Amino acid sequence: MNSISRERERSLKFVQIVFAVLALLSLVAALTVSIRGTDLGLPEASTSPIALAFLLVGAVDTALLYAWEHIFERSDF
Repeated sequence: MNSISRERERSLKFVQIVFAVLALLSLVAALTVSIRGTDLGLPEASTSPIALAFLLVGAVDTALLYAWEHIFERSDF
């Protein structure tokens, strides 16, 4: 049983790290598109919606991180 609980903790930690990194990358992409969108070759009218989309992806990713933690706590094997 001890190995199962250790494996669950390791799995939870891995998922937390992956979701956190994806959320941070989405926020960095939103900031990059917002600041340097025209330098990247994007039309000026498109930079705001694209940056907002990346921002929303980061927010949803963060919400999924909390939801995953909540689901993982409630499951007993």
